[in-house]
Amino acid sequence: MTQRVRLTLSCSGLRDADIFSKSDPLVTVFDEFNNELGRTECIDNELNPVFKEKVILQYDSSEVQKLIFKVWDIDDYENDINKADFLGDMDCTLQELVDCSKFSKPLRYQGADFGKIFINSEVLKEEPQKGGKKGKKGKKGGKKKEVHIRKIFKTHQFSKLTHPL
Repeated sequence: MTQRVRLTLSCSGLRDADIFSKSDPLVTVFDEFNNELGRTECIDNELNPVFKEKVILQYDSSEVQKLIFKVWDIDDYENDINKADFLGDMDCTLQELVDCSKFSKPLRYQGADFGKIFINSEVLKEEPQKGGKKGKKGKKGGKKKEVHIRKIFKTHQFSKLTHPL
């Protein structure tokens, strides 16, 4: 059974990659095959960002779902990570995030720790669709049984990225 998990991200002590201002961080989330699963917004001139944009992932407890969080200093208005400066990364499994609703780990950059990433996770409950179909049980019992249709959500897939470290 799959569930949706909402991730809220923040960072502290990021490396300053800009000369005349502070870094403009954005976080991307990749799976182990380098498919982008989600991203935050870019926050200008901030080394301790708290991102408003949430990342929602599909969670299957029967699978090991390895995730890689990469933090970038965005240098253009298109949020193109291919033109961005790499600030650090961290990997974990989605299971680790679900088991520990408040997770933190150092960011790695060139073999050393630079800053930290904080991830709050929340398993979302499936909500019944408004005005869901209702049916009746057989005429004998005369009892009514509610049947709800579940909403189906698409997970946005982004282009693959290879970044030399």
